[in-house]
Amino acid sequence: MKRDKWHRYAHIPTPIYLLALIIGLPWIGGSGDPKWILVHLLLLGAITNLIFVWSSHFTATMLRLPQEADRKRYLVRVIVLNLGVISVIVGKVQERKFLMAFGAAAVVISAGLHVRSIQIQIARALPTRFKTIPRFYIVSALFLILGGVLGGLLSQGPKGEFKYRLLVTHYSTNIFGWIGITIAGTLITFIPTMLRTQLPEKAEKHGYKSLPWLVGSVLAVDTGTLSNVRAIAVLGILTYLGSWVYLLSPHLRLIIRQKNPFSFLSTIAALIWLLISLISLAIDVVGNDKWKVVSTRTESLIYILGIGFALQMGLGALSYLIPAVLGGGPTNARQNVSVSDRLKVTRLILHNVGLGLLALNFSRVLFLIGGGMVALSIIINLYLLGRLRPAKRE
Repeated sequence: MKRDKWHRYAHIPTPIYLLALIIGLPWIGGSGDPKWILVHLLLLGAITNLIFVWSSHFTATMLRLPQEADRKRYLVRVIVLNLGVISVIVGKVQERKFLMAFGAAAVVISAGLHVRSIQIQIARALPTRFKTIPRFYIVSALFLILGGVLGGLLSQGPKGEFKYRLLVTHYSTNIFGWIGITIAGTLITFIPTMLRTQLPEKAEKHGYKSLPWLVGSVLAVDTGTLSNVRAIAVLGILTYLGSWVYLLSPHLRLIIRQKNPFSFLSTIAALIWLLISLISLAIDVVGNDKWKVVSTRTESLIYILGIGFALQMGLGALSYLIPAVLGGGPTNARQNVSVSDRLKVTRLILHNVGLGLLALNFSRVLFLIGGGMVALSIIINLYLLGRLRPAKRE
């Protein structure tokens, strides 16, 4: 199967979950736990599928291996993943603990298969300049395994204060570990690629040195939360923030010097939302004696991290990457880039202003307006991606 056709099929799960989220909003809003369903459709469904596609693609690219070599293994793990996602969501809606436990186990298995696949590719590859970057994807998938185990424990209904500590740990593991470390590793080379310039000096060195600090900081957040030692959790949050700053610092001059930053604005906005979330979480952990309160506030931050950081980063990357993989020569590529660039500022404003209204939550009316703006931004993005033209066949 040709690369452009493969990517069109491989991306199908992500828009399905996003459309299910938008179409099902009235029903989700009336359900017993609307935040839970929204978060899992977005992060476990749409974003995790997107990460599976592109971490596999970038691994083969960085290791200079044929893209086709991993496709059979990819199909197996993505089928297992989505079987797990659907089981988790149906189990939650139907209040079937065994279904949720089965779904969590399937997600854990799919993450393990993802780790193994990347390990196989690293072992087969010849020495290359960027051979370290796929290790970010291995480490992040290990956090998805841990997050899946924690989710399985939560599905069985733990009681008391431990339940809320477990919930905060589950969130931090999946968002900061699985999603955050995946994005961090990708941005090392992806930022200069999007800005069409050379990799900045020291970008690789800073990126690779940041990995153990990112891993250690997520583990510190988890350890501090589970053991009820807030100082360790806060130290982990601040170290995670510092690790991101260190990783991105070589790119700052490159970003500032850009004459036309619009191609990069969604990435900048996503990173700002991450910064806001980390600072807010640190304040919440320090300022509240009860983990139940911290857990409730963390659930609100999931809007920011899910929609502002993960989804915005994903949609921004797709608007650049899909035209690149569709191919078809310079003319077709220029036409696709022109389509993917349409309404870029409008999409950016809708997404971020809408999210601001969701996060502030001043009133139900403004909350609904914010949700509508974000939904419209997603719809426009999906529509434009659907309008991209594949390479013509002779």
